[in-house]
Formats: sequence, structure tokens, C-alpha cells
Amino acid sequence: MEETLKSHKSNKIEGKKEFVNRKFSQALKNLKETDSNYATKPLEISFNWNQIATDIKDFEGEWYLVAFRSIGSINANNDSLSIAKENAYNKAEKHRGLLKYWSGEFDQNRECLSMCIWASRDIAVEASKKPLHTIAKNLATESNYEFYALERYILKKEKNETKMKIIQITSI
Repeated sequence: MEETLKSHKSNKIEGKKEFVNRKFSQALKNLKETDSNYATKPLEISFNWNQIATDIKDFEGEWYLVAFRSIGSINANNDSLSIAKENAYNKAEKHRGLLKYWSGEFDQNRECLSMCIWASRDIAVEASKKPLHTIAKNLATESNYEFYALERYILKKEKNETKMKIIQITSI
């Protein structure tokens, strides 16, 4: 009997998390850059996070964000990069737990920011091991990028708050 209650409670918690993730994913459809220099500025000030938090004011949650900052090489094979990026995105979109994929364009200095927001770190790590994602990662070479870096964050939203906390993870 006790095991049944624990299982029921666990299923109820998981169901609530999935519901909140769906609400957050819907709110993220309104994610927009607020600074034209978003590719080089901190995420906290470059996007409309507080609007997103306001859209889900009644909910709380914690999510995982991976940002890919890059400077494209003059010699980059942009067609290969675009195809690999699109293939990895299409596969990730089918993978459970991807709440938002956002990709900017290269600016006049060839700088770019792309990011994925996941339901959890574990899900993001699992997705990163998929073959199409590996192909995209393998294109992150000196011939395609002069510079690239992955940044990892926790997005945290408290119930009844209208601000999103963005906490950079320095080690995994």
C-alpha cells in the first residue's frame, strides 16, 4: 500500500512538471532579443525573460539552458553548418524535453548566439549524444569557427514571481 501511494505521488509530481514545462514552452514562443548585441551580451539583459516569467506567473520551475556563442570563420562552409544545425534541431525537436530552440543570425562581426532550453540537464545530455547532434558538434572546428563556446545555465522561476533567475553553471 505504501509503495502504491509513493508511486501515485511520484506520478502526480511528474505530471505537474510536464504541465508546467508545456506552459513554459508556450510562453517561450514569445522569447525575443531586447538588445541588438545579444550575441556578445549577457543572456540576462539580452532577452525578455521577465515577460516570459510574467506569462507563467502562477507556476514555478527549473530548466536547463545551453547557449552556443560563436564567431564564424571567413572560410566557413555555411551550407554544411546550416544543414547540420537544421538536422540537429529537427532531431532535438522530436526528442522529449526540448522546450525552445532559439538561433540568431551572424552579425556584421560574424558573431552569433544560439540556445536550447531543456526540461532538465539529464535530457539535454541524452540528446547531445544523438548522431545528428554529434555531426553538428564535429563541424565546430577551426575551419568553420574562429571561436565558439558553450555556456550552461539554470533558469529558475519561483511561483508568483515575475522575474526569471538565470544562473550560469561554471562546472558540470
